[in-house]
Amino acid sequence: MEGDAGVRQDVPVLSEPTDFCRLWLFRHPELDAEHAQRAVGDGPGDLSRRGRAQVLRWLELCKPLPIEAVWTSPQPQCHGPARALAEARQKEPLVEARLRDQSMGRWQGRTWTDVMREEDGAVRTFFAEFGDAKAPGGESLGEAVERMLLWWQEQMKASLGKSIALVMPGTLLSGFAAAMLGMRLTRSVTLSLPYGGVGALDVFQNGSRVATWNVDALRE
Repeated sequence: MEGDAGVRQDVPVLSEPTDFCRLWLFRHPELDAEHAQRAVGDGPGDLSRRGRAQVLRWLELCKPLPIEAVWTSPQPQCHGPARALAEARQKEPLVEARLRDQSMGRWQGRTWTDVMREEDGAVRTFFAEFGDAKAPGGESLGEAVERMLLWWQEQMKASLGKSIALVMPGTLLSGFAAAMLGMRLTRSVTLSLPYGGVGALDVFQNGSRVATWNVDALRE
């Protein structure tokens, strides 16, 4: 109970955005067992029972937050939870194609077991050169992050002084956060959030800082 109370108190005590924008970054909730073992990429996935419970937790967590808008990847595992967040505020989620995960090319939708059995060398290269390497016919994480950064450049000026929620896939979320913090993309794994995890960046005109990260960790 003490951990839960700590989380409940932590979020409201953050200073309100004034000369910066607060980006609440939501990694989409847990996927069901069928999709969790596949290279989902920028394709669809279904939520598990725990994933659906994580959406309810988001609604509780966000009650005190002055969120102005909810942006989301078009992928249903992001869009559905984002709609729940937005509708709790009598808003519609804002769908942006550039917030989708990286395309996994010919691996997309296949189980990792099958991919590794047939293309073990390419899979090893993909992870050894994380961020730069592409799945065959797909795109690199670096390319996915670049398109998201272009989107953010369009939004930043109008976002100053506001809190905005972004519901995204995990690799894109951590890659975007790393880029905003001036970190190398290969270091983005240090910012990985669990399924349903929530972090926040405060974005100034001349840089960014972590406001809080994985705010639900004390409840685990």
